[in-house]
Amino acid sequence: MARTLMIGLTESGQETKINEDAFLCGGRIYPDMLGGNEEQSLSSGKYDQLYMVAEGFGGPGAGDLASRMVLRIANQMLDQINDYKNPDLDFKQFTQDLLAQAHSSIREMVSSKFSHEVGCSFALLLIDANSCYTLNIGNTTINLSRKGEIYRLTEKVKSAIPEEYLGKLSCETLPMPDSMNKCDLQPGDVFVLSSSGFNKNYRSKNLRDDLSKQDAFAAIIRQAQINSGARDKGPNRTIVAVKTLDLQLELPQGPSPVEAERKRIFSGETVVGEEVQKAETEMNNYDRYADGSNSDAVPAPTRKQKAKIFFMSLLLGFVLGLAILLIAWFFIL
Repeated sequence: MARTLMIGLTESGQETKINEDAFLCGGRIYPDMLGGNEEQSLSSGKYDQLYMVAEGFGGPGAGDLASRMVLRIANQMLDQINDYKNPDLDFKQFTQDLLAQAHSSIREMVSSKFSHEVGCSFALLLIDANSCYTLNIGNTTINLSRKGEIYRLTEKVKSAIPEEYLGKLSCETLPMPDSMNKCDLQPGDVFVLSSSGFNKNYRSKNLRDDLSKQDAFAAIIRQAQINSGARDKGPNRTIVAVKTLDLQLELPQGPSPVEAERKRIFSGETVVGEEVQKAETEMNNYDRYADGSNSDAVPAPTRKQKAKIFFMSLLLGFVLGLAILLIAWFFIL
């Protein structure tokens, strides 16, 4: 599993009444206030991690709803991620289902209420164990920083309203992603998801220069957000940066019962039934708290035990009260 550090920032532009950008991390959508700025950071070692930036357009009550809708749907689908594993993740099917739900929902509940164009772009990073998947539609951008180099994983923005976006009324078919990739994570990788407002005056060269600094990761991303609005604070600006700290190669569920079979296949060794049985026994007896991290855990008392404690406390209080009264009576007399 990959252990990651993430920081996300969004800022409402001076040209807009509300922030139509939003981002998803840790199962929550930000910003909390539609017209406000937001900063969130977290570390994670979960097997499956989902990070997104959504950029809505269409004005108040339109673009902001569209961006939050796709984030909410994606977050709900993460709960059913195991349904797409057999055993490897079928990211193509996951993508198709996400686009189908988000596109139809935005068209029906948002875009159809307006006479002008309404919709949203989004950038997605999904980490599954030590692999990652990226997906982008519209004007959002995904960059990968690896070993001092910047790799742009998406196409450049061509117009204020993208050709492909979620919620397009004139498009009966699903919008086509301009980027859909899979790669194996490496320690030190930094994925940067950003909105077009952030990228308007901030280039890949600026990102490479900022990430090459020896400052703390969060401080670098905060400064990048400041630099992106130095010349123009008009548009909404959003960035989510995810850094891979290290990788864990062991399986999350402990000893594997198929380890003996792998040993036989790859090394040519003969595995007897006792070894297979031993592997299965180790898995069945696997203690996730073997390091002693839960050695102080105490089982919750039963209802009968709670009642016994209550009446014993009541009796003790009565005896103590009676003793105090007798002592007071003795001294008074």
